[in-house]
Amino acid sequence: MRYFLLLILFLNACASKNDRSFIDFSSKDVEKKFDASKDEKFKKFFVDDPKQKSKFIDNKTKTVKKTVKTSSVKEKNVKTAQKKSIKKKEVVKEVVKEEVEIIPQPLYPEDFPAKLKEYDNESEKFWFDFSPKIFVGEEFVFEVSYLGITAGHIKMNTDPVSVLGGEDVFKFKANMRSARFYESIYSLDDSLESIVRIKDFIPLKYTLMQRESAQVVDDLQLFDQDQRKTFFWYKRIKRGKKKEIERNVFIPRFYQDSYSALYFVRGFPLNEGDVYEFPVITRGKLWIIKIKVAGVETLDIMDKDVEAIRVNAETRFPGVLSKKGDIVFWYSNDPYRKLLKFQANVKIGSIKGELVDYREGKLFSRTGE
Repeated sequence: MRYFLLLILFLNACASKNDRSFIDFSSKDVEKKFDASKDEKFKKFFVDDPKQKSKFIDNKTKTVKKTVKTSSVKEKNVKTAQKKSIKKKEVVKEVVKEEVEIIPQPLYPEDFPAKLKEYDNESEKFWFDFSPKIFVGEEFVFEVSYLGITAGHIKMNTDPVSVLGGEDVFKFKANMRSARFYESIYSLDDSLESIVRIKDFIPLKYTLMQRESAQVVDDLQLFDQDQRKTFFWYKRIKRGKKKEIERNVFIPRFYQDSYSALYFVRGFPLNEGDVYEFPVITRGKLWIIKIKVAGVETLDIMDKDVEAIRVNAETRFPGVLSKKGDIVFWYSNDPYRKLLKFQANVKIGSIKGELVDYREGKLFSRTGE
């Protein structure tokens, strides 16, 4: 036992900031593995034109240099009044539009499952409680440990607001990489991207690329709001065996994907005792996630005492053979609601993640204020 503890201490000492380097990821690396991008009916999920700008102001580039012009005070006052008038009209227009689009009147296909309508009725109230806390340019780095050993790191970041298929969207990315010394045990280099529609925070697209010592996985999910369906493509090579899945199934109006849910929870009030429940769609399957706010605790994060809101998350797969899983998250008890720590129990021990580096972003606003 003594030698085992010494080994753990040695391995942890080997971990360094060099392990926090991540390979750039593009969703196109996954998309080219499938024929979906060539299908005309899915074209809207792949039209990501950088020249097409979002109608929302990206706070990362909001600052404008002021220039002094030789004009009379009267002219300046008139121009200022006109700008204020225009700005006021734009804000009013946006608020009205937001009220209409966030919770639209549900329209379902004739053969749409009644159970999914029930989920929508239950979930709708949580979307009223939700107010997005999105910080453009924000970046997290977590140290992930297993059995007391630093096994790797996760980087999470929020890209600038963009447009996908005519929809204004957020882009959330994550990279997971095993520590170099740990690669002799298990090598991991995973990347994912979640694209979420701004107007109602509903995911439109999810891509995952896993490059691991035990398996190679490509995962593409398209969430079609017009058809109320998810289209899913999956390829995996494990121990020389290839597995391919392609399916499409109905989905509810209100849902999250397995990654966007982390950002979704940040937008809730998170008062002690609060309970939130909503569907998560992953790989063509629907899971129910139940969030319980346990209270406020003090954590030691990056050598500082930080007040954190403990959130217990319970996931379950509906049906007779229901599967359950539990994970705990800690969010900062401040307006930022930063993810500080997480812990998930597995068959042997638990996997823990703790924030070791953070870069602030700029709060996204629909009005740019």
